[in-house]
Amino acid sequence: MTKIYKWGILGAARIAHKFAEGLKILPNAERYAIASRSWERAEAFKEKHGFTKAFGSYEEMLADPDLDVVYIATTNNLHFEHTMMCLEAGKAVLCEKPFASDLSQVKQMVEKAREKNVFLMEALWSRFIPSMIQFKEQVENGVIGRPMLLQCDFGFISPFDPYNRIYNPELGGGSIPDIGIYPIFTAMYLFGKPESIEVMSVAAPTGTDWTTSVLFKHKKKEISMLTSSFEMILDNEARVYGEGGYLKLHSMFHMPTRLTLRTNDGRETDIPLNHIGNGYNYEAAEVMDCLDKGLIESPSLPHAFSIELMEVLEEVSRKAEKSF
Repeated sequence: MTKIYKWGILGAARIAHKFAEGLKILPNAERYAIASRSWERAEAFKEKHGFTKAFGSYEEMLADPDLDVVYIATTNNLHFEHTMMCLEAGKAVLCEKPFASDLSQVKQMVEKAREKNVFLMEALWSRFIPSMIQFKEQVENGVIGRPMLLQCDFGFISPFDPYNRIYNPELGGGSIPDIGIYPIFTAMYLFGKPESIEVMSVAAPTGTDWTTSVLFKHKKKEISMLTSSFEMILDNEARVYGEGGYLKLHSMFHMPTRLTLRTNDGRETDIPLNHIGNGYNYEAAEVMDCLDKGLIESPSLPHAFSIELMEVLEEVSRKAEKSF
């Protein structure tokens, strides 16, 4: 008989609402607790999404003995602090991306999870959606021959506001950690950690990156051309080009979408997909499957990948700052 897991959400920001919607279609996920610094906000969230309990502090929620697993939905700069709180309390953790602010923090989180023997995973929801999985499988199956080039971008217009979290350096703002992580993740998911990295970037007035373009060269000579921006609307697609054609993840590539194969003779074919829910359900289902198996990390998104991803993000950010 499948265990019913009592989920708590730490933080009631917009992404927390999306994750709560994702939980609703999972029969083994109980919408149990929501915690916010504002009890009124937590109570409103509880009523909207059908949670059992609302807490006006994170510590109160983590002290609940019935709570099984926590999704961390706070701002980027707080991911490390809140993950460590949950792990110390013995609660399994799904922490929103980026995992933390720097590599040292990620390594400390992983060490704490292993010390406490508690599950920990980065919430890179794109890793688990069927369109992304099929994207990689089709490449590996050779439908376009040898893959040689990934073009992937994520950009939209966000009017400059120094108090907005995406422009605030104290809150972990910038296009690289907020949306650039998706093209970077996609490149590493397909081709592994890059062997060389080139970066050009434009700074916002607060010093965070506004628009950044990245060029990776991977182990088997694949090239990834990646861009993130808060200044312009980009195609928000991912294309892998090979000897025999290309595969395209349609906009918005990082979420449930269409996958098309175009061969060199001009024929286009949609790859059949079967998406259910809003997409956040897939990462939650992965967490519960791992918990059922007694694991402390996901084989599909292991700690080692999150460490490598942060190493790359740090190098991209360093090179971006040098190019300002």
